Amino acid sequence: MSNVTDANCVPGATNFNKAYSRLHGYIAIVICIIGSATNSINIAVLSRREMVSSTNSILTGLAVADLLVMLEYIPYALHMNIKIGPQVNKNTYAWAVFVYFHSIFSQTFHTISIWLAVTLAVWRYIAIAFPQRNRTWCSKKNTTLAIVSAYVICPFLCLPIYFAMNIVQNEVTPHNNSEFAEDLSLPHNRTVYVLEMSKNKELVTAIMWIYSVILKLVPSIALSVLSTCLISKLTTTEQRRQKLLKRSIVGPNEPEKQCLAEEASARRTSRTDRTTRMLLAVLGLFLSTEVPQGLLGLASALAPDFFKNCYSMFGDLMDVLALFTSSVNFVLYCSMSRQFRCTFARLARRMIYATEEPAKFGTKLEPTTQVTGPL
Repeated sequence: MSNVTDANCVPGATNFNKAYSRLHGYIAIVICIIGSATNSINIAVLSRREMVSSTNSILTGLAVADLLVMLEYIPYALHMNIKIGPQVNKNTYAWAVFVYFHSIFSQTFHTISIWLAVTLAVWRYIAIAFPQRNRTWCSKKNTTLAIVSAYVICPFLCLPIYFAMNIVQNEVTPHNNSEFAEDLSLPHNRTVYVLEMSKNKELVTAIMWIYSVILKLVPSIALSVLSTCLISKLTTTEQRRQKLLKRSIVGPNEPEKQCLAEEASARRTSRTDRTTRMLLAVLGLFLSTEVPQGLLGLASALAPDFFKNCYSMFGDLMDVLALFTSSVNFVLYCSMSRQFRCTFARLARRMIYATEEPAKFGTKLEPTTQVTGPL
């Protein structure tokens, strides 16, 4: 059976799936717990008054979407990948509905993250290509409208996924219980509910086209084009800054005021470039996970049997890569943004001081509660 499946996929796909599926639940839960904490910190820091900006507002919206995906994935991983009780008890109708909900919920909020990343790239390109129009085009009102639009439109884009799956009722008996063979106490007859792809191949193919093209490849192409434009602008800006620095050094006859103005402009441009490089790293992480998913989805649309024979073998790996991508933004912000580090440090000190204050207050009261008696 393994050889037949591998013939329609890459060699060793079945063995890889069996080996990795034993670890996936634990890896995913660790990433989700860490990612939930880091995204919560991102939200707390980026929403501070001193951090308010159009870029940070989009990053906050992105962190909210990533946080919701991770919080919801924890019970899913516990249910699907970690054996807690009898396998047959995991296939109740309620759990089938939850898995159905998970498939739609996770894809919806992940799509929101992707399109917010595209919005972030557009806003950043405007900031460095049209700085004189940045305040107008990327105003607080337009930024809020873009974030709300992503949260409203993306659920409609993901709506076709709702029709791709069905909850199927099966009757388990001693003769067809291979899936639940580990449950020695399995009753003779038991009704189980499983989530299966629709039998309508034309419908599934159409949904795969929507998934691969609209939800994956279109935003990936947009991110690639915008990232290329940003890199090009960075290169041009760097060359212009080098010329300004040479003029301020070589031109001793120029007024000192002009030299200082050029140096100040160079410093401002340098800060802008650091922010752009940080955002390019975020966009690169998105592309590293979205492009493979989009290509595999496209292959599934072109060859309907590819999804069952190959895509599903790497589904868990794709999930954990997407979760990892959504959890490391905090590291990028800390390593590449001094303002983020300083704001996070102030927030952390304030929280630590708030927890230590009651203890100090209690210790101050102790000497005043002495009981005196006769000597």
